[in-house]
Amino acid sequence: MRLQINNFAKIGQSDIILDGITIIAGENNTGKSTVGKILFSLFNALCDIEDKVRKERLAEIRNTTFTILQNNISGLDISRNTLTRNSLRLSRQIRQQIKETFEENSEITKQDILEMVEDELNVWDDLRAGMTHYEWDGLVEQLTQNISEILELSEKDIIREVITGYFGNVFHDQISSLVNKDNAATLLRLEIKGRNNTVVFEENRCKEFESEIDLTNKAIYIDNPFIIDELASSSAMNPMNKLLKELLADTEDTEAMDGIIETLRAKEKLSDIYDALARVVDGNIERNKVDDEFYLKSDCFEEPLSFHNLSAGMKSFVVLKMLVEKGCIKEKDVIILDEPEIHLHPQWQVAYAELIVLLQKHFDLNIVVTTHSPYFVDAINLFSCKYDIDKKVNYYLSTNMGAVAKMENVTDHIDAIYKKMASPIQILDTLRYELNNS
Repeated sequence: MRLQINNFAKIGQSDIILDGITIIAGENNTGKSTVGKILFSLFNALCDIEDKVRKERLAEIRNTTFTILQNNISGLDISRNTLTRNSLRLSRQIRQQIKETFEENSEITKQDILEMVEDELNVWDDLRAGMTHYEWDGLVEQLTQNISEILELSEKDIIREVITGYFGNVFHDQISSLVNKDNAATLLRLEIKGRNNTVVFEENRCKEFESEIDLTNKAIYIDNPFIIDELASSSAMNPMNKLLKELLADTEDTEAMDGIIETLRAKEKLSDIYDALARVVDGNIERNKVDDEFYLKSDCFEEPLSFHNLSAGMKSFVVLKMLVEKGCIKEKDVIILDEPEIHLHPQWQVAYAELIVLLQKHFDLNIVVTTHSPYFVDAINLFSCKYDIDKKVNYYLSTNMGAVAKMENVTDHIDAIYKKMASPIQILDTLRYELNNS
């Protein structure tokens, strides 16, 4: 897999190989996080895009149907509660009929919609009794026309709006080049097995989208271990944390015996991952139904320890432990880890790097890691050799050329990364020399 970026935010032109583990190292404000967010947005905007388009149509049908009903019957002698309840019921029923027709892949004509609307409205007796024949026909026609217009909208137009909305939420509507105003077009091209998905933006909106391959995998973005403190919260979050929270807090009920064979197979297959996790997070994760909070139950503690009381470093490992144990990580998924070393002691950076290598090996993941830690880069380098995936690790050095960020492939000379990261030590050595000789 390969990601081509042209004129996106502060990134000029970059061509990044994504085949196993991709390390992007460099100083702050050199575009590292932007690469991860682009990848996250591409996969999650385009994954199952046909289903997203269908849901957008159905949501708009529900919302506008409800609005039309409210506007047309608000003057009738019907209580507000009855009006609201029946309006919602009718809009849901109409939406459900459209959904079933979609699922059957049947063509929907305007006559089909008209009959559907009439059938649903006819069950509301006091509505029919309170309207003149002219008002009734006008309501039926308005609903029919509205639904027809929504179903006739171009699929490509809806896809462009979906892409614009997703990228806009992630990048706060700052997508187009921030430094190269002469060339306004922003291009992203994701190549998978020789086929491309291409997105072109102009003035922060998706203007073109060409797809040669369907994306079926998700991308998980991890940059905040404190997300586990918010699993029971309903507070607003950015799209990256929102998806991660949904995966971690998923409480879908299953039968007690469901998935036992799958769990046993996973534990046997992933025994080295569980062993590596246990060296840092030794215990079981439990959810207390009384306070709806998560706890770590371990022999090390006399009582379960609230996630809120775990160290920041421990929380980083708990996030990975929960994703693995809940089966959230699937083969070929994309994992983006934005500066995971921030909350980790060098010793735990090494342990975390080993986990990343093991996860890639067992799930054949595409993992992107942004970092400015030499310990972390070195650990990935050595563990990838130990577990025989070193041919699937690529290294990039992010730098600024004036105001423009660029990514240089340094896989064949990763010493360039160490040299860049060693510059603070050289500054301190110079200062120490000056102080000692002043």
